[in-house]
Amino acid sequence: DGLLSHPIFTQEPHDVIFPLDLSKSEVILKCAANGYPSPHYRWKQNGTDIDFTMSYHYRLDGGSLAISSPYTDQDIGMYQCLATNLLGTILSRKAKLQFA
Repeated sequence: DGLLSHPIFTQEPHDVIFPLDLSKSEVILKCAANGYPSPHYRWKQNGTDIDFTMSYHYRLDGGSLAISSPYTDQDIGMYQCLATNLLGTILSRKAKLQFA
């Protein structure tokens, strides 16, 4: 139909408590949005943009954020998903990543 529409979240991240005894694994913070044109995604950790070109540790899986082999000191904190198309940007609720 080609009607432009601003991004609307269909899935937002939730708080995660990651068990410390998992040696090799990954955390996935879910994020998905509808819109036309299709939104592109960015993530913030503690208010700072995550640079996916600088780190293999983080990757985008659709709109979701995958953190491989999470580190307690480096990865703890608040995460937020941003979905953007030419009509605007929406900001998800904050999700807290903790370790236990």
